[in-house]
Amino acid sequence: MKVSPGQVLSGTLRLVRRIAEGGMGSVWVAEHLVLGTQVAVKVMCRAWAEMPDAPARFLREARITARIDSPHVVRVLDCRRTEADEPYLVLELLRGETLEERVRRGGPVSVPEVLALVTQAAEGLAAAHAAGVLHRDLKPENVFLVADREPFVKLLDFGVARPTERAEWLDADRLPAGTPQYMSPEQLFEPETADERADLFSLAAVAYFALTGHAPLPSGSLEALAIAADSGAFRVASTLRPELPPAIDAWLARGLARAPGDRFRDARAMACALAAACERHAGAAFGAPDPSDMSMAIPTTATARALVGLTRAAGHRSWTRNAVVGFGAASVTFVLAAGLASGLLHRAPPSARADVALRAEPAHYSRTSPPPDVGSVRACR
Repeated sequence: MKVSPGQVLSGTLRLVRRIAEGGMGSVWVAEHLVLGTQVAVKVMCRAWAEMPDAPARFLREARITARIDSPHVVRVLDCRRTEADEPYLVLELLRGETLEERVRRGGPVSVPEVLALVTQAAEGLAAAHAAGVLHRDLKPENVFLVADREPFVKLLDFGVARPTERAEWLDADRLPAGTPQYMSPEQLFEPETADERADLFSLAAVAYFALTGHAPLPSGSLEALAIAADSGAFRVASTLRPELPPAIDAWLARGLARAPGDRFRDARAMACALAAACERHAGAAFGAPDPSDMSMAIPTTATARALVGLTRAAGHRSWTRNAVVGFGAASVTFVLAAGLASGLLHRAPPSARADVALRAEPAHYSRTSPPPDVGSVRACR
């Protein structure tokens, strides 16, 4: 759909300015003419609207995002069609910056701050998984840090999300989808087998980026990335940031394990294990559980609150702007090339597994609701 500033959609939404654009379409700040508030509007470009399954995926994105009940997931406000019968989404409007922007601007973040980010992102993932939704594209660009909060996370862009119920799948749900540097091995090679633990791998990869400023998998050729993913090889985080303790390396190793069964059992257990690792790092008296079995380390709410409080003491930097931030416009999403469209990405030679097409995808924006007490780790009750 071709849109321009000043255009009114459905008689109530006046487009103000474009804040992101990608291969699927664009995202705009819009004024709600009845309520007098601002929202985000995601519109699909005509080329994508004419592709098989694309409108259905676009509308399903709205439905599955709307059924996730979490303050840490972007809210979908409406899903409509233009007078030309083209779909668009209405979303809450976020102001702040993405985790990717935060790290690029200020460098790797502190260990306590990463604990706060992972804890909140894990809450959002847990809610998505409870609603029967796999995100499949968790990455730093899709972790939004709301401005003027200390810190408050929203997960964005469920454009390639997949229901856990196979009866709800579309044809494209059987293909690899996501961003290569943050995708689990099973997403790359056996996408139909991917379950909630694939999102946990991506969350560990996001934490690795936040701590080191680098993705765990190489960003060069797709062949090199496929080989690294298949071997489960990644550079130990403390070799990039020597002050990181062994407990954090052990947590990352488990989160980024090649086999899904070697990872954490769920998102909340993953956050609890990181809290225990951070407490050992901070020297708090907790009993020092075995780092090789950190899924059993369940810290108390008071302990987690104290750990998150260290973020302030560590000199958390405030945002220098309160602008509407483009989200995901330059991000890359992984899909099968046309030559592989009929099948799955099985264990072919690395050169064949790397035969993929890349596309840019715009994403979601939102305006946050009042945050809960981020000092509490509800998962660790």
